[in-house]
Amino acid sequence: MANQKNYWKSTAELDNNNAFVEDLKGREFVEKLPEDAFLGDDQVMNDSKTNRRDFLKYVGFSTAAASLAACEGPVHKSIPYVVQPEEIRPGISNFYATTIADGFDIASILVKTREGRPIKVENNTDAPASYRANARVQASILSLYDLYRLQGPTQSGSPVSWATLLGQSRQQLDNLQAEGAQVVLLTQSFASPSTQALIDQLTAKYKNIKHIAYDAVSSSHALDAFEKAYGQRALPTYDFSKAETIVSFDADLIGDWQGGGHAPGYVKTRVPVKKNGKAKMSTHFQFEANMTLSGAAADKRVPMSAAQQKQLLAALYSELTNGQASGEQAIQDMAKVTAKHLRKAGKKAIVIAGLPSVEAQRIALAINHKLGSVVIDTQHTTTVRQGSANQLTQLVDDLNSGAVQGIITAGVNPVYTLANGE
Repeated sequence: MANQKNYWKSTAELDNNNAFVEDLKGREFVEKLPEDAFLGDDQVMNDSKTNRRDFLKYVGFSTAAASLAACEGPVHKSIPYVVQPEEIRPGISNFYATTIADGFDIASILVKTREGRPIKVENNTDAPASYRANARVQASILSLYDLYRLQGPTQSGSPVSWATLLGQSRQQLDNLQAEGAQVVLLTQSFASPSTQALIDQLTAKYKNIKHIAYDAVSSSHALDAFEKAYGQRALPTYDFSKAETIVSFDADLIGDWQGGGHAPGYVKTRVPVKKNGKAKMSTHFQFEANMTLSGAAADKRVPMSAAQQKQLLAALYSELTNGQASGEQAIQDMAKVTAKHLRKAGKKAIVIAGLPSVEAQRIALAINHKLGSVVIDTQHTTTVRQGSANQLTQLVDDLNSGAVQGIITAGVNPVYTLANGE
């Protein structure tokens, strides 16, 4: 038996008398490398004491040295102020209070600047509003430094001036108004009253323009329910720092539910506080179909389909109002346990719903009214969401039928966000 293993590259090596294999064993390369093309003829190559490896080192070093010598570093000039602004001190940050409402989020924020350059977005804890900056709001500062963002208006992919754009737009709108053609202004939800005033001025001048708000992440059912209950198309505000019992039906309250920003208030109640000799914190029930951040943080998470959640919500309302509940026994038992916690918390209890159902949203509002909840504020509302699913459906039908001759979009891309956008 051999002392070491033998490896064959091909079946030809199994034949010990193969002349081709024997010839390969004596040579490292099949063909002679063209080294004489670099260092001269064979005579010079044979007389030289420089081997191939050293030669490659010299060539690589000379190439790198030539490349570095050709490079020139950028010139940075430090130019002092001729007249330094009073509010600017080099190296000292300035903070400016502002708000952000981009159709997705709404928050009261502080913008940190260095010599006029915004560098960071932070929460404005002194603002009375309960909406705080989430990760998307804090990342919005990056859009100011996006080199590929549009620098101005374009037409058919080519840049045009603002005067050209406004002139052509005005002419088109005048022609459509003269023809009596219907035009739709499709925008994101604007929380700013000033922006809404501009839209009102436009629709007042052009009577054929109809304004429709569209939210990529819709809260249309919650808006419809609140409008039917309180006569205003808006969303209530919440202060979860006052909550002792939270019951959520498919609402990710520490996520993006109704614009987000509820996490800071929620976190305050999740820290155990010693009261009457016992550690106490809020109780959170989460009924949902899919896993969410709120479900992961809840004391009790129950996976349920949307249909089961509606049944439980109706049973919970019946339990709190001493009505007659129907349905599965398991649903009724769960409603009794949940109602017990709500009654114990009283006005510090809250029921929220993220279900796409007007009836479910109205039941949640009715339960909070029954409890007299101080967590929900129906007087100070927010317009972070204004979109109407019914109006959007009608718009698609009108576009397909030709009833709408023109459309103007602002801050939305329905072709991308709608399921049937194409």
